[in-house]
Amino acid sequence: LHQSSSCQEILDVPVNRVKIGGLRFALGLQLVGMRDDGLWRPNETSSSQLDVFFKDGSAMFSIKLTDDAIRIEREGTPSLAYLLQESLILHKVLDELNTLATDGEIEQQNRLLELASESAIDDARE
Repeated sequence: LHQSSSCQEILDVPVNRVKIGGLRFALGLQLVGMRDDGLWRPNETSSSQLDVFFKDGSAMFSIKLTDDAIRIEREGTPSLAYLLQESLILHKVLDELNTLATDGEIEQQNRLLELASESAIDDARE
């Protein structure tokens, strides 16, 4: 990544409750499972953050987990290839968040996150 790169918030998903460690682990597993295509390389930066690097080195995004939101920020000067692939992977991440928040087989208090509203994921997609 270029030293002069800027950080841009891509999306924000408000939550009422989140189990940060468990959610970071679940998202990390999902991202590692998507490494087969060789486009993305996830890296656990801290106990509440995952950084995901694109193969061409033009940009990366961070998933930041806090008590009140899940924020995704981009850093770098993204190539066209990055932008096309970022859209695909972020929809997969949002799908996973939605599943983890709404899975009817898991009691609500045991889920890894509780969205601030039923439309939080759809709002983030816009």
